[in-house]
Amino acid sequence: MPVITIDMLPRDYAKKSEIAKVFTDEMSRIAGIPKEAIVVLFHELSPEDFATGGEMLAERIRK
Repeated sequence: MPVITIDMLPRDYAKKSEIAKVFTDEMSRIAGIPKEAIVVLFHELSPEDFATGGEMLAERIRK
């Protein structure tokens, strides 16, 4: 049972549903396994817990 973990900033239910469908469809197609065997987990990160290029995302948003 493959587990796909996606860490991202919060998104609404509709966007997460679409992301889960696309990842599941592609994993099934590429790996040749049934969609029912694939698990997608979302971990939502707050801007205070996320940095790129050494800069906190919360600081970038404030600019």
